[in-house]
Formats: sequence, structure tokens, C-alpha cells
Amino acid sequence: MSPDIFIEDFELTENTEELHAILGRSLIISTRFDNLCDVAAKLLKFPIRFASLLSEDDYKKFIKSIFEKFSNLNNNINSLSIGQKEKDMLHIARKARNEVVHSLSIGMTGCLDIKIDECDVKTHIPSLIAQIAAGDYLISAILSILNKEPLPNYTESQYKRKVVEWVLGN
Repeated sequence: MSPDIFIEDFELTENTEELHAILGRSLIISTRFDNLCDVAAKLLKFPIRFASLLSEDDYKKFIKSIFEKFSNLNNNINSLSIGQKEKDMLHIARKARNEVVHSLSIGMTGCLDIKIDECDVKTHIPSLIAQIAAGDYLISAILSILNKEPLPNYTESQYKRKVVEWVLGN
């Protein structure tokens, strides 16, 4: 008999596989949002107009040093030079992302059919993902503007719907 701390239940069912896939896609969108905020914060720390003053090697070294520095999502959002309304929106997404990454899957090992209320999970996850998708849409728009790239031809609500549907496997 093994100690209770180890996973003993490795049963997979069709339902368990579906829930694990939803959790996996939830992590993907959460990680994407976090990474985009990190990229935006680092891009905004270095004014583009000064890039021409450095040699190509010095510029590459400087950019590498910026991207090697670790900063958490909260600090990245706070460092952005955007309006408070936009920061608030990103912080809502950050909190939803933290729940997905740090606590949503606690206890979700083995056969989930008897361990969790599938209905609760499937109603809670879309709310979290919609919040993350709203932040992802905003930070993607900011990066598009910074890079002088076109904005998408769909709305934030259309984007959120598409992301939620993808996470749920619809």
C-alpha cells in the first residue's frame, strides 16, 4: 500500500479526457495572455527611437538583457503606460489567469467522473476564459499598434466567444 500523497487513480474515461483537454486549452490561453503582457512591458521599456543610436550588436545585447529579466504579470501590467481602465481590464484577466494556472485543477487527477461536479466546472471555466480572452484581445491590440500592424476585423466579444468555444472544444 502506497502513502496517500501519491496518485493512485490513473483511470481515464471519455469524460475525464474531455475535462483534461478543457483544462489544457485553458492553460494555453492563460500562458499566451501572460506572455503577451510580458512582451508588451519589455517593448515599452525601450523607446524605439533610441534603437538607431546603438550598433546592431549592442542593440541585440540590450534587447536580450531586457528579455532575460523576470517580471511577474502584475508588475508587467502595472508598468504599461496605458489608461487605468485598460489596466483594470488586464488585472481582471490576470486574476482569472491566476485562478486557472494556480487553483482550477487542484484535485483533478484520475477519474474525474466521481470526484468533481462537471456542470460546475463547465460553467465556471467559460467565465474565467472570457475574462482572460478580453485581456488577451486588449494586449494583442496594444502590441499590434506598437508594431504598426493592422487590428483584427472582429470585435472583442467575437474574439471572447471564439476563445471560449475553442477552450470548451465546441
